[in-house]
Amino acid sequence: MTRILAAAPIALVVLIAVLAVTEAATRGAAMSGDSTALWAGAIAAADGEMSVGGIVAAYPSVPFLAMTLMKLITPAGAPVPALLAAAVAGLLAGTWFGTARRAGWPAATAGAATLLVIFHPAVVRAAIEGPADLLVVAFLYLLGVALYEFRARIGVPQAMAVGFTLLGLTFSHPIGAAIAVGSIPLLAFATRPALVAGSALNIVLTLMFPVLFATAAFCYISWVFPGDGWNFLAAPSASLAGWAARFAHAFAGVSSGSLPVDAAIAVAAAIVLGAPIAPVAIGWVRQRRPLTAPALVLAGSVVVAAALAVATRLCGSPATLTAAAPVLAMLVLTRIPVVRDRRATALLLLALGWLGGAASLMIVDPRLAAQVRAASSGQMPGRQVASGKAIASQLADDDAAEALALGGVVAGRDDVLVDTLNAPAVVVGRGAARGLLSPWGEPFRLALLFSRIEAHFIAVPDPESSSGAQDRLTKSFPLLYHNGLSNYRIVYQNSIWRLFERVDHVAVHRD
Repeated sequence: MTRILAAAPIALVVLIAVLAVTEAATRGAAMSGDSTALWAGAIAAADGEMSVGGIVAAYPSVPFLAMTLMKLITPAGAPVPALLAAAVAGLLAGTWFGTARRAGWPAATAGAATLLVIFHPAVVRAAIEGPADLLVVAFLYLLGVALYEFRARIGVPQAMAVGFTLLGLTFSHPIGAAIAVGSIPLLAFATRPALVAGSALNIVLTLMFPVLFATAAFCYISWVFPGDGWNFLAAPSASLAGWAARFAHAFAGVSSGSLPVDAAIAVAAAIVLGAPIAPVAIGWVRQRRPLTAPALVLAGSVVVAAALAVATRLCGSPATLTAAAPVLAMLVLTRIPVVRDRRATALLLLALGWLGGAASLMIVDPRLAAQVRAASSGQMPGRQVASGKAIASQLADDDAAEALALGGVVAGRDDVLVDTLNAPAVVVGRGAARGLLSPWGEPFRLALLFSRIEAHFIAVPDPESSSGAQDRLTKSFPLLYHNGLSNYRIVYQNSIWRLFERVDHVAVHRD
């Protein structure tokens, strides 16, 4: 109880700070497209607009279910993604401070080290991107702790801890699934050599069993609910495609020619730059494998995951993996005893890691570099798209901002026909899914099936925009945006969207 009370102030400070930053990011459309879609789905589930099949087959399951439950118990309009991210960050800060104190660090030094790590640029980026990214940080740290415990005391509890942290990673974020897969060839190095010599395959299968079993069960549930399932394989390909375009543009002429290899090299460099204390501390105890093997296995799994994510195109942007740097920093800080004997050096390396983390984000996440350049030149990212050298991320940010604006306009209006799967930011901007005629419900499907629109409002994007290229209504009614429909009039428009309102009760047909 005393340790919990001692960690409470730092956890509260971090919670408030992260809540302020993430709430502002959510309002400013800085949250990633994948997180926006996840939050829109959680709103629909909490409002009863999503089918049971869609709920049980939603992926990533952990943040989806957490946000759905928080939406049900919080007041209307509460920034649930920001609340969840802040809660995770606060728990992490309290845990890291308590762990540092148990490792023998003085309270002041432990507090300074915790703040340097929890406010590491990679962790702040994860919080802004959405709770799913921050859950990767939490489960990655728990995996590191479990690997150290497994290396020290091999037993059923330790094996279960490794297995369930891998399971948590897998169902918290698609990139977490890549980490779990990437760890398979390396897990044997985290155990004692005597056991590996006789049964390396059995050890790996034991550690991976929870992930394999849960994945098989999830795929079966997805198959049982056709039309809503197989979301486990529905990759966030848009975020990866945007990252690949930005990365290729930023490093044209200096790449290896293989994007997966480039991604692995970039993430490895981000780990070294963002956590210089890790290679230095490992060098201090390089002959003591129980202290070095778990950290190396964790780092290796993350680097392999970066290559897998890009090669398979199933796991989204590898920029999320930069969060491995602060996790490794905290692990070596608390798990390698010799580090606490060199406190001044350790704090200096943590401070250098903070600066290196900011630099590494510019390498692994070129979107951030583009936003910084745009801000320094007086442009507003997400609002203007530069000519000639415009990058895909600006277009995506612009679409998200305009969809959020449309959502604010239709707030309080019911019977609005809109493709929310293509533009989830509309749901986020509106703050509720009830009253929208979306692909989650039958009216939307019937409108497309019978080519008949009877909704009181229709929202469609410009067919020439990136949103319009994927919009189901625009594909079924190609002239709707430009020509409108008889008995409908435009009541709102921005650079991408037009909102039509019906002026009588006559149903209209597609041209």
